[in-house]
Amino acid sequence: MSAQFATTGLRRLLRGVPRPRPVRLLELPANQQGTISILSTFALLMFTMLLLLVTNVAQQLDDKVKMQNAVDAATYSGGVVLARGMNAIAFANHLECDVLAVVAFLREARDRNAEQLVPEVLEHWRLAGEKFTPAQFEKFRPLPTAIPDKADKEQPLVTAWSELAASAAAYALPVFEYILGTPENVPPRTDDHLIPNFQRAILQTIPTYAQEVTNEVALRHGVPAERTTQVGPTVRYNPQSAANNRGPQFGVLWRTRVLPVGIGDESDPMMRTLPVVDPDPSQSDYYAVPNGADYLARSQRERRNLVHHYLNAWVNDDNLMRGLGFFGREAKMSQFQELFRIAACGQINQLLDVEYPTTNVPMMLRRDFGQGWSDNEVLEDDYAFVGVAYRAHVPEMGPRMFSNPLDRAGVDAVTFAQISLYVPRSMYACCPWATPWYDRFGNLHWVVYTNGWPNRWDTFAQNWMVQLTPATAENLPDILQTNPGGYAASVRPPPLGGVTMRDLDAVNTH
Repeated sequence: MSAQFATTGLRRLLRGVPRPRPVRLLELPANQQGTISILSTFALLMFTMLLLLVTNVAQQLDDKVKMQNAVDAATYSGGVVLARGMNAIAFANHLECDVLAVVAFLREARDRNAEQLVPEVLEHWRLAGEKFTPAQFEKFRPLPTAIPDKADKEQPLVTAWSELAASAAAYALPVFEYILGTPENVPPRTDDHLIPNFQRAILQTIPTYAQEVTNEVALRHGVPAERTTQVGPTVRYNPQSAANNRGPQFGVLWRTRVLPVGIGDESDPMMRTLPVVDPDPSQSDYYAVPNGADYLARSQRERRNLVHHYLNAWVNDDNLMRGLGFFGREAKMSQFQELFRIAACGQINQLLDVEYPTTNVPMMLRRDFGQGWSDNEVLEDDYAFVGVAYRAHVPEMGPRMFSNPLDRAGVDAVTFAQISLYVPRSMYACCPWATPWYDRFGNLHWVVYTNGWPNRWDTFAQNWMVQLTPATAENLPDILQTNPGGYAASVRPPPLGGVTMRDLDAVNTH
């Protein structure tokens, strides 16, 4: 009893004595139910954060790809408009020279100068036929009769064709002379030259159209159809109060001189978008360029060559209703084809040297290659363009957990692309090898069949094209951080500070 009492008393005494923590933990209940709930909560939170992170990254990458596709399409579309503008200038240059050739052709048809020389030519053929009368060779004996007979048949043909051409000239010549406008030697002179006026309108309007096309294609790629309204050929954006509305996607086409296409002054020939100069001394371009007389001289030289080319095409036409090719094959005795060509060349001299010496001249490239400028500088300044797409950033999922530092800084998402205007080389039409042939003298010639496209970089090539190129313009960082103004004045370009093109290449995968 005493031992039991002593043990009980000792336990009561030790209850108030502090014990080590491991001893206390060992005395806790061994039941572990509910532990998995705590671990699952932390695991669920971790996976939720990971899911939001992956979703945000994927959303940003998807938006980057969509914006890049949009700016590629928008930039290319705007470049196509510029290429069509260059082709329109070239077409009008050809049309101008062709009209001058037609006027010379019809004026000679009206005046009938060549026809007056044909009787004398045929009379000399008749006299030549008489020389064969005493001929002893059998093959020469029919000539005294055949030559006069052929001359008698060619004269009515020349007369009939001349009457036909004179009738056509009376009907058509006033129309073509109206297109050319008032000659310089007929006071008072009015600026009514239709083809040059058409070209000047192209220089003013094409850049604006290119800019509108660039923006509209970017808008179509960035805004759902339910938020747009078709107004004629143009798409209008309808702002809505829906949550997470990012607004429209703007597209801007830039020149590499850090100037938006079509927004600046297009009247200055050294700064306009299309690299074309009007060499007419009555226009402002002649005095705004440093060497207007050189542009005029080159334009006059090109015009004369091309007018003679088109005149030869009209004279050599095999259709008897239009040209004189039949006379060159079947009625050579009269020499009417060559006489008409010579007389029409005199009409050309009258048109080019007296009536329109400095008007109705073809437009020329602003800085032609090989004229003392660096080719790389000319290519980048005049034929390279940069398209930029601007839009607000994609809203973040879990904004309290993740945030876009660029969006916090008030900077829009930006993508860019570069295009180049160019004249392609002639392509082989069938095979890239030459075909040998021998002429009637036995001389060997090699013929390479191509598509016949001119590959000169000038304002007479009508196959200007556009293609996407690597974005390597030196002024690209300045373009990206410059507000374009105009319809896109609300965009927030990134402040790149002192970033150079070399720095941009290091992080750019475009």
